[in-house]
Amino acid sequence: MRFQMAAIVGTGLIGGALGMALRQQGCAQTVLGIDRDPRIARRAVERGAVDVASTDLRRLAEAEIVFLAVPPEHVVGVARAALSYLCPHTILTDTASVKAPIVSALERIAPPVRFVGGHPMAGSEGRGIEAADPGFLRDRPYIVTPTGFTDREAVHRLVGLAREIGMRPVVMQPEVHDRLVALNSHLPYLMACAVVLAAAGEPESLGVGGPAFGELARVASSPPSLWAQILRLNREEIRRALQDLRGILDQVERRLEEDELEEFLERAQNAAMRAREQRP
Repeated sequence: MRFQMAAIVGTGLIGGALGMALRQQGCAQTVLGIDRDPRIARRAVERGAVDVASTDLRRLAEAEIVFLAVPPEHVVGVARAALSYLCPHTILTDTASVKAPIVSALERIAPPVRFVGGHPMAGSEGRGIEAADPGFLRDRPYIVTPTGFTDREAVHRLVGLAREIGMRPVVMQPEVHDRLVALNSHLPYLMACAVVLAAAGEPESLGVGGPAFGELARVASSPPSLWAQILRLNREEIRRALQDLRGILDQVERRLEEDELEEFLERAQNAAMRAREQRP
């Protein structure tokens, strides 16, 4: 699944990690990094994320596959700016954690470039090229979101590439992706924020939390500006997830009052065990 040149636009946390993984696995003869900040572009080279870096989108003319690893609300705009420099039939993909609105927009404007929506379900609370680490990609899902208009060969090549860098490709529709990540990614982030804010009302509790609280605090410390974009783009699915959660919390409150929590907790434990079994 070798490419002569793979390009990554946005050499931050995810873009940097992808570049490192592509280079380590020999998936491309050359990995090109494009970043609007020349200091970050240079640092991406120094950290081994890319072979060569530039601030000039015109360099994308040499790439066979282009990853748009920019903040979600910028994906479509950056794609529009890049399209005139891409060769026909170049594979264009993104890494945003919301898919339906991005896929819908880019399918209309990208042809003859072959756009395939993508989302590597990986990362950390860190930010930028300094926090990039290919290790956090390994064994994590790489979700690919084709539609009826998506080029099948481009999907096949992206799936193969995801597998080569040690991720687990999962193919689903963009709308299904957005519904599922609202539940298993976006809602947990909001819950972590809510728990930390509740604990902050009793400041002494912040210093005596156990491992579970520490993990919630880690999640809540993720970059707010990035998360605000994600939540805006997936607003309706997150509203549905919050409604479901409110219903469950109401059950907890009733069962707590009636001292009937054990059956509820057992159901939660069983669901958690099934979730853990499905992870490598």
